[in-house]
Amino acid sequence: MNKDILKNEKNISVGYAAFVVSCVFVFVLGGSLIFGGNIETMFILSLLFTIPLVMKVGYTYKEVQNFGWKIVMDSLEANFIILTVGILIASFIASGTVPYIIVLGLGVISPKIFLVSALLICTVTSLATGTSWGTIGTAGIAMMGIGEALGVPMGMTAGAVISGAAFGDKMSPLSDTTNLAAAISGTPLMTHIKHMTVTTLPAYIISGIMFLIMGFFVIDLTSYDPAISSETIAGLNGAFKLGILELIPIVLVIALLIKNVPPITSILGGAVVAMAMAVLRQGFDISQVLDYAYNGFSIETGTIYIDKLLNRGGIMSMISSFLIVFSAAAITGMLSESGILGALVTPLAKKCGGSRVRTVGTTLSIGYLTNMIGSSMLLAIIVPGTLMKPVYKENNLAPENLSRVLEDSGTLGAWLIPWNANAIFGAHTLMGAGALPYVFIPYCLLSIISPLLSLFYAVTGISMNPMVNKNNN
Repeated sequence: MNKDILKNEKNISVGYAAFVVSCVFVFVLGGSLIFGGNIETMFILSLLFTIPLVMKVGYTYKEVQNFGWKIVMDSLEANFIILTVGILIASFIASGTVPYIIVLGLGVISPKIFLVSALLICTVTSLATGTSWGTIGTAGIAMMGIGEALGVPMGMTAGAVISGAAFGDKMSPLSDTTNLAAAISGTPLMTHIKHMTVTTLPAYIISGIMFLIMGFFVIDLTSYDPAISSETIAGLNGAFKLGILELIPIVLVIALLIKNVPPITSILGGAVVAMAMAVLRQGFDISQVLDYAYNGFSIETGTIYIDKLLNRGGIMSMISSFLIVFSAAAITGMLSESGILGALVTPLAKKCGGSRVRTVGTTLSIGYLTNMIGSSMLLAIIVPGTLMKPVYKENNLAPENLSRVLEDSGTLGAWLIPWNANAIFGAHTLMGAGALPYVFIPYCLLSIISPLLSLFYAVTGISMNPMVNKNNN
């Protein structure tokens, strides 16, 4: 990701920058919310006016095109991860991995403590692997299956899964966002992680308590029929050979990610092993398994509920997410590389003065704004980090304060923006192609609570470390 995104060589006015960005927002959101257009369609159509508006400040069509392609290429790895996760989901189902985890979960997890269990399981997976997306595509989909069988609302389950996955992604030294936030702010990695615990750990504990309260007092379990769990276990045992061997693919993926093997290689490695097990253990032929990898797993067990639970995954189920990330990256490139983004957010940093509260609040605001414009949590760390680093130094605030706030609005905020790549990926992976993030956003408790604690600490001064004065500099 290019870090020189705050340039404003054309002296673009704040008003014009706000106008261009507003045009994109109003068009995309208006078309999707009012007229029901797909977000990817609205992003692609918005190129019709985004390109001329960027050209108007003094760039040629070729330059604007190159701006878009630059960020598209930077986001290429994330896009391929989306497609490989589609293969992973289908192969994990065909191999019996997901069905076996569902059977295990239904046998030991009570409906009342399910949300907390999902939170903890996804936390451990994400801490070990350092990836929220990998966690959602493995442990997350199994938790969704268990939740459906237990009668837990889909949005609550997805919120618990994402909160656990986001916690691990934020606190793991293996995470790319954790390392990026530390590097951008100039903070040693372990200093950054330790400083984050002051906001993230209390937010996590509060989230766990709230999920526990939901399980006991909010979720309506009066209509829950325990026979559904028994029927689901029986149905899955009847459709698959299930045993401890079925855990090999997921253990392999986690082990590879822990070893710092690139995500695409880790995911495809686990998928290939799962595909082999689908042939050797479950009796599918190779052509079937390859078709599942592309079109998604498909089975008719005679039980509509189980079929709905299992018939998902495949490359085609992720095409919508792929297109959203692709088109949003093109728009982002045009706005950032042209200087429009820099013209819009730079004035915000200048208004901080010596106020600790305004400094933290501005960092959060720029992080959310960049997440909204760029649909990328990496960009939402780079932009405010680059802008606010000198502001924190001027206000005598240590760099670990900045790195912590970058994660609160960048890493965690990405799940709260409905058209952000993270939110779209979570919706399509956990709830199926075409699902909308609005269902789970209210339950992404960690993402909501942690920034509030950052603001509280800014007001009180708690855990706002001063700049260390070295050699009187």
